Formats: sequence, C-alpha cells, structure tokens
Amino acid sequence: MDQQNKPRPAPTPEEIARLEAEAVAALQRGEEPKRPEPQMEAPSSAEAPGQAGAEAPVEANPQPEFVPYVDDVVPQPKADGNAPDEDDEEYIPSKWEERVNALTDRQWFWTQIVGGALLGLVALAILYFGSDELATYRMVVAALLALLLPRYIERVIRRDLAIARRAMLVALVVGLAITFLVIGARNGFNFTKAQ
Repeated sequence: MDQQNKPRPAPTPEEIARLEAEAVAALQRGEEPKRPEPQMEAPSSAEAPGQAGAEAPVEANPQPEFVPYVDDVVPQPKADGNAPDEDDEEYIPSKWEERVNALTDRQWFWTQIVGGALLGLVALAILYFGSDELATYRMVVAALLALLLPRYIERVIRRDLAIARRAMLVALVVGLAITFLVIGARNGFNFTKAQ
C-alpha cells in the first residue's frame, strides 16, 4: 500500500531567520548558499501501512511550502527612487553630489532651468558659429553635447535632470526660431535665393 506523504508545515519565523543567517554567512564567505531539499514528514504510526482504518487520499504531486532565501528577495528601490547599490554601506558621495543634495527643491528646479537653457544656447552657438565647411561636424558635436553631457552629469550627481533637458530643448527651439526669423528677414523671407 502507498504511504501518505504530508508536506511539512510552513516554517516558523525563527526557522526563516536561521536559514537567512546561514545564507548570508555563506555569501560572505564567497560560497553558494545551500538550499535544503523539501522534507516530507513520515507517516505517523496510526497511518502506517497494514493497519486497519480508512486511508486518506494521497496527493499525486505534493508541493512543499515556499521558503524565502536571501537571493530570492528582490532589492527594493531606495527612498529617492534610485536603484539600490550593492555597496551602499561603503558609498561616499562626491563633492558635487553633496552640493546638489544641499539645495532645496526650489533651488534645484531653478538650477536645472538655468543650466539646461545655457546648455541649449551653447549647442545653438556651436551650430551657427564657424565655417560652412565644418557644418556637419558642428552639428554632430552639438548633438553629442546635448545628449551625453546631461547623462554624464546625472551619473556624477545621482539625480534626474528631466527639467534641465526640457529647458535645453526649449532654448534650442526658441534659438532656432529666432535664427530662422533673422535669416528670413535678411532675405525678405525668400529662402530659394543663395546668399
């Protein structure tokens, strides 16, 4: 006759804490944490085969209870919305990051507006000042400056520059519109004739 296998009961908080502590210790030693095999309880003497009595139906595939392990835990984002770092305890902020973190929200908002607008005007100046033979290269430099410099600054200060990017875009669009109007006014808004 078949023996009835019962899944073991859910682990207690003490068992979970012990398993987590063992896994953390193994990780600190540089080893892979050991995962215990799911254990099934042996049938009690009342349920032993060959005894008289009604037998309970046997589950075809008994599933063990889920036991969380250290590497099963998904790291939660930090309070500021950034992804958690593995070495947060040892992290020392840069002087730029400290300066930015010392700003109030209002100061940070206006700093982004002014910085983004200045960056947009610098990219516009790169586009329009210089020889016509290097126009293609100037456009590539302006595009790289507008795309990569904000990313680099974000990594250094570990804060989002979304407002600065919008301010840069507005400065570029306004600058291009003014340039278009100035050049158009010089030519009588006839853009087909050469200068």
